[in-house]
Amino acid sequence: MLKEIWLVKKAQQGDGEAFVQLTKQYEKILYGVARRYLKDEDVADVLQDTLLIAFKNIHSLKQPKYFNTWLTKILINECNKLLKKNKQYSYQTLEENADLAERTSVDTLELEELISELNPIYKTPILLYYYSGFSYKEISRIIDEPLGTVKSRISRGKALLQKEYRKGE
Repeated sequence: MLKEIWLVKKAQQGDGEAFVQLTKQYEKILYGVARRYLKDEDVADVLQDTLLIAFKNIHSLKQPKYFNTWLTKILINECNKLLKKNKQYSYQTLEENADLAERTSVDTLELEELISELNPIYKTPILLYYYSGFSYKEISRIIDEPLGTVKSRISRGKALLQKEYRKGE
């Protein structure tokens, strides 16, 4: 954590290499979040846009210890911007993702499809919590909602998923 804070401060002073080291640590997390929102061909573009925005605006980050949540928030905003622009409200169809179907169970595919159809107010906290490993507190900072709201949205989202899953049985 101290190394990360040191790297953020160096990046805020214009050190590009420090910024690259910082973002390398979060590549997999960022990719996972973007992939659950978007089609594969859009993921690279959104990741690139996210990193450019973060690099240009790192000086505006007030607390270096929140770099990860700040970066993820930028990514989610960029994903939502692209979805609105393209008017695509599901991240991918099963037909477009045959290779994923081969390496994942039917139940997992069904769950991912149900999650992709959730209202974004439930989908975002669920993806951040269960797929990216963020804590409730970190999610609260990312989506700018109170901690209680995050907890209730995750709970309600899970309930909606259970209800829809049981319909299919």
